[in-house]
Amino acid sequence: MKVIGVSSGKGGVGKTTIAVNLATELANRGLGVMLLDGDLGLSNAQILLGTRVTHTYAHVLAGEKSIEEIIVSTASTVKLVPGSSGSKTLSSLSRLQLLGLIHGISKIPGCDVLIVDTAAGITDNVTILFSACDIRLVVVQNEPSSIADAYAMIKVLKHEYDITQLHLLPCQIRSKEEAKTIYERVNKVTMQYLDLHLQYAGSVRKQDELILESARKGIPFVNLEPKSPIAGDISAIADNLMSDDSSHDSGSIKFFVERLSKTI
Repeated sequence: MKVIGVSSGKGGVGKTTIAVNLATELANRGLGVMLLDGDLGLSNAQILLGTRVTHTYAHVLAGEKSIEEIIVSTASTVKLVPGSSGSKTLSSLSRLQLLGLIHGISKIPGCDVLIVDTAAGITDNVTILFSACDIRLVVVQNEPSSIADAYAMIKVLKHEYDITQLHLLPCQIRSKEEAKTIYERVNKVTMQYLDLHLQYAGSVRKQDELILESARKGIPFVNLEPKSPIAGDISAIADNLMSDDSSHDSGSIKFFVERLSKTI
């Protein structure tokens, strides 16, 4: 199993949209895909997947449900582990509670890829989950605060977790040249000040009308408009990630659980 983390230093850059569509693209290829809505206190992946959630991880913490009982099967065949909207408790889980969540997921059969859609920022919930993943995508926009916050997140991951393998994913860009410029700018700074070389994951172009229509209909855009340029962007990212062997400390969720255990 591959464990792919999707995160960002700043909210509102399209992180969850990318995570949902990447999960759907991989499911379309016949893989068993599970999406963990790691923004546990302000979750919205279920909206983009067009599904209704009746139970969340809050019910697991309360002892009312098991992990298996809260998992939602979606129309795109992605299995969703939902968080809860407006839950302060879920937005600040302890490290032991996070480990319990992932350990529960690790017991579920038939999953080839786990995608962890974290919250934005550098709280423990974000950095612990993200650092434990095999492949880590840092989503960034061509906007000063987004770039600054992405760098701040990368700095924390390097200094506190000794993370040396990160992929930068520019989004809402207007051209491949713009995406490469963002990557080269951020990578130059991380090389100079952190001695850290970032990998390039690909890019996602700006296509606001399709993204908005996709959200309104609850259908990931890779299914709503599979021939669209932005769906092609997601397909290219999926190709890169599924052929990427550079980050394989593990290749198994077992190692994800073990790495997460070491942070407690």
